[in-house]
Amino acid sequence: MTIYIMSKENNKLTIGTLFRQKREEKGLLVRQVAAVIEVDQAIISRIENNDRLPTKEQLLKLSGLYGLNQREILSVWLAEKIVKEYGDEPYAPKAFEQAYHQILFNKGRIKNEDDDSITGKQ
Repeated sequence: MTIYIMSKENNKLTIGTLFRQKREEKGLLVRQVAAVIEVDQAIISRIENNDRLPTKEQLLKLSGLYGLNQREILSVWLAEKIVKEYGDEPYAPKAFEQAYHQILFNKGRIKNEDDDSITGKQ
């Protein structure tokens, strides 16, 4: 089952769909992309069909090949991984919110656990 973390209403796509569009825009064949990033053609097909997520290494190679912003694509990739793994859990939204605040706190962006104001630069 493909999980869309971004809706088509806001013109965002899954990573696989985005990679397929970019490949087609560049006029590349699946076998050509597979050769460039040194994987089997089946892996590219499964990524583009949203049957699997690329590894981080594959993601970085593909985003480089297609000229995509790596920081943004890494963020989307990580979110897709989280949603795919935990999205069906009934307490996932609350857990994600708590994880978000813990991450910010651990990076020193929140003054303390009771104060949600962000103090660091992004």
